[in-house]
Amino acid sequence: MKFLILDIYPNDDWRLVKDTAGGYGTGNDFGNSIFSKAVNFFVSKMISMPPMYALYIHSILKNRNVSVEYERNINNKKLIEEADYIIMTTSIISHETEINFLNTNIAKNKKIFISGIFGNVLKDKYKLKNTFIVPGEPENFFLNLNLDKNELDGFFNGDQKTQINNYVDNLDDLPFPDWSYYLKKYPLKNNFLGYNKKNAIPILASRGCPYSCFNYCTYPLQQGRKVRYRSPKNVVDEIKLNIEKNRTNKFVFRDPVFSINRKYTVDLCEEIIKEELKIEFLIETHLKNLDDDLIALLKKAGLKLVYVGIESSNPDVLKGVKRFTIDNDEQYKLIKNLVEQGIVVKSMFMFGQPDDNEETIKRTIDYSLSLPNQLVQYSVFTPYPGTPIYKAYEDKIIEKKYEKFNQYNLVYQHKNLENSDIIKLKNYGYQKFYSNFKNLTTVLKSFSSLLR
Repeated sequence: MKFLILDIYPNDDWRLVKDTAGGYGTGNDFGNSIFSKAVNFFVSKMISMPPMYALYIHSILKNRNVSVEYERNINNKKLIEEADYIIMTTSIISHETEINFLNTNIAKNKKIFISGIFGNVLKDKYKLKNTFIVPGEPENFFLNLNLDKNELDGFFNGDQKTQINNYVDNLDDLPFPDWSYYLKKYPLKNNFLGYNKKNAIPILASRGCPYSCFNYCTYPLQQGRKVRYRSPKNVVDEIKLNIEKNRTNKFVFRDPVFSINRKYTVDLCEEIIKEELKIEFLIETHLKNLDDDLIALLKKAGLKLVYVGIESSNPDVLKGVKRFTIDNDEQYKLIKNLVEQGIVVKSMFMFGQPDDNEETIKRTIDYSLSLPNQLVQYSVFTPYPGTPIYKAYEDKIIEKKYEKFNQYNLVYQHKNLENSDIIKLKNYGYQKFYSNFKNLTTVLKSFSSLLR
């Protein structure tokens, strides 16, 4: 019995990653100016990773003595034809490309498990005669799957009804992803500030997010609002394995909010320090979960780079999407502390929120320049199908192609802005920030990493 995990993408001129935005994926289209196009090219060469669940499924099946391959190339017809079952990843940024493949003759002759949150949200689009929509977290489905051929075929003729919970209850039950297998075929990159000197291994310590921004955020759709944790020892064991097997000490934590539980974060950092693991890692978190003592401990454990969501400098704009934040003075103090500890900070902002206008966005750009952060990301507010906020915007959607929902386009009718305005503001913001003298050192380090 042979399985093939097929992870396909459209041909775009910017970086595409399905693992981000809660499994919907993002495509970094920074704008259409010469400067923005240069940033598009740079980032496309700098960041690359698959959806983590694809590698978890690969390890689950491999550990069950099943033949399983991972592939991105839909033109690898031999590998596709030899597979008894295909497991296809789904995302909003590749939706039309995925549907086009499902409608090809070669796909119509295959039994295809549709996996990922977007396939669950848009069931009607993916449900074909030869497909089965894998419910919830696909790792849980494949952990519990009866691999008898008759049982498997039953999913495609309507005989099988899944009785499986949507989520993995105990994250320690998951096998470690086999990144050594993946690295034989594809790169793993996150090379801001020299991160490309070694492979940067994706890893997670927790899943789930309870914050109020679930109103527009897709992570709770993918992982639920209840936070689940791996044991610190289990995380450290995976780190050790990758240090030994893949000869790297660089890790990218994919937790939606890494330090959401202070005690757990302290325990994990202390376990890393106790084991004397000389690692460097990246996290994404909320500034409200950081304090001076925790920052110092994270630094000691190996924190190199932190992403923090700020979204807007205007509290009324944030209130319009139910985004909780801390006041601007506190943001400044925490970011300053991180930078003084030698930790690089990437602050993330969101243009085109419902109450935004050109003035509020330009003030947000100015605010991003006033902070001590060395990196920024300006993305675009996107009402995603499946989120609570989508119902209020469903009749205002002006973009017909889901692959344009890449978090860098204005996809709905805004009361103050057109997509052309957003593009100009992206061009303006990225050029103003990254050509600013105080950020030149960071920019030069980033670009020099391409030469290593």
